[in-house]
Amino acid sequence: MIRDKCDQDSVDSIINQGYPVNSEALDELLSWTCDPNWPIAASIYGYFVRLGEKEVQRVLSLADRADEGWRYSLITNLIAQYSDAIVEMCTDHLQRWAKQPGSDECDFESLRVLSERKLLSDTEIKEIAHKNVQTYQLWIEETLQVCDVSGE
Repeated sequence: MIRDKCDQDSVDSIINQGYPVNSEALDELLSWTCDPNWPIAASIYGYFVRLGEKEVQRVLSLADRADEGWRYSLITNLIAQYSDAIVEMCTDHLQRWAKQPGSDECDFESLRVLSERKLLSDTEIKEIAHKNVQTYQLWIEETLQVCDVSGE
């Protein structure tokens, strides 16, 4: 068991057991990535990138359940680091997250990955971005109305 955010020895021990022997500890490993600034997070991200296709579904499942800040770090520090073939397996999830404007920048990062990897057509990317912009505009208008701020 990992004792704290600096317990690199325990992380290394779990990783060194090898896959799939260490599969019972993989959820615990991932749980220590909730803050990407923790010293042990980088090596855990790296390990899951190397596991790739073997554990991508575990990562996607966690990202679906995670709060938006954690999901953002999983997208940027893990999913975006996968090979093209593995990122392609994440397309449905990335699309869903991209269509959730205001989700702690998960929408922007998901769109960026989808666009960079050419997993959606330019037209599809544009449609998602356009819908998100409309949502942001509505939020701004409503905020200004609530604050009774005129556009003058």
